[in-house]
Amino acid sequence: MTKYKYLLLDEIQNVNGWEPFVSRLRREGKRVIVTGSNSKLLSEELSTSLTGRHVDYLLFPFSF
Repeated sequence: MTKYKYLLLDEIQNVNGWEPFVSRLRREGKRVIVTGSNSKLLSEELSTSLTGRHVDYLLFPFSF
């Protein structure tokens, strides 16, 4: 079992002021994964606010 713990925040773009919250968690050394389906998460503004602390990963929906 891994010794790391992660906080997964899905669709967080629906919460006002989430960016400073996530930044604070990262400053405290927490491992955070942010996911969502909103185009705001892809914006240049977000990339600027999380510079050096994000990795973009495009995940296509599963087919059934």
